[in-house]
Amino acid sequence: MYKLFFATAFAIALSTGPAIAQMELSENFKVTGFIDMSVLSDDGELGMALDQLEWDFMVELGEGLGVQADIQGNAQGNAELEEAFLSYDAGDGLSLVAGKYLSVSGWETAEPTGLYQYSTSATLVYGGYQNGVGVNYSTDKFGLFGSVVTSVWDGTDTSLEELGFEAQLTVKPVEQITAKIAYLYEDMGGFNQGLVNAWAAYFGGPLTLAAEVNLLNNWGADGNGGLGLLGMINYGISDKIGITGRFSSLDVDNAPETISEFTISPSYAVTENWGLIAEVKFISDGAGDPAQFALESLISF
Repeated sequence: MYKLFFATAFAIALSTGPAIAQMELSENFKVTGFIDMSVLSDDGELGMALDQLEWDFMVELGEGLGVQADIQGNAQGNAELEEAFLSYDAGDGLSLVAGKYLSVSGWETAEPTGLYQYSTSATLVYGGYQNGVGVNYSTDKFGLFGSVVTSVWDGTDTSLEELGFEAQLTVKPVEQITAKIAYLYEDMGGFNQGLVNAWAAYFGGPLTLAAEVNLLNNWGADGNGGLGLLGMINYGISDKIGITGRFSSLDVDNAPETISEFTISPSYAVTENWGLIAEVKFISDGAGDPAQFALESLISF
C-alpha cells in the first residue's frame, strides 16, 4: 500500500505544470488564485483528487473603494461563489467591509496557500464565511475589528432574525510578534453559541512559532463547553526546503473522546509559485487512532 502511495504521489508531482504568474489585466483589475491537488492515504485508504481550484477577482474603483469575488471548484464538479464583498479605505487606519467575507478569527487560514502543512488542525472551530458588515481600525502596533453578521459559522444563512457578532483585538508589540484575541457570538435560536479564540505567533527569520487556545461555550447545545489547543513550529532549512511540526487537540464536553493529532510536514518550493508538501499525521480519537500520509501539489498564481 505504501509503495503504491508514493508511486502515485510521484506521478502527481510530475504531471503538475509550471506556475503561472499573477495576472494583472489592468492597473485596477487583478486575478489571482491557486490549483491544489493531493494524494492521501487515510488509515490505508488511498485517494487522489483535485482538492480545489480557485480564482480571485479584485477591482480597485478608486478613492479607496474596491470589490473582490472568489470562485472555487473541485474534482466533483462543484463550483460556488466563495465570497464577494466591497471594501472601503476611509483613511487614517479606518476601513469598512460589506458582503460575504471570511471571519478574521483563527491562526490557520481557510485556504491551502496560507497553511504551513497539508491538513488543518483538530481545533478548527473558527468562524466561516459570513454575510454582514464590518469595521476595522489598525495601526502598526494595534488593531480593532468588529462585525455584525447573519451567521458566524453558516455562510448560507442570510436571515436577519438571529444575528451573530465578531470582535477582534490585534497587538504587535515588536515586528516579530503578533497576538490576536477574538470573541464570536451567535444566537442559535434555543441557545447562544460563543467562542473565544486567542493566538500568538513569532516570526524570526527562518523560524516561525505559533500557539493557539479556543474556548467553546454552548457548542452546538446549551451547556456544552470545550477547549481547543494548538502549537506549531516551522523552520526554513533553505530558500526551498522547510519543515513543520504541529500538535493540536479538541476536547468537547459531549464528545466521548478528546481528539488530538501530531503532524510532521516537510515542504519543497519547486518554483516561486509551485510547492510540494508532504505530511504524516497521527490521530488519537478513540476510534482506531488512524494515521494519514499525504503529498500535495500547490500552484498559486
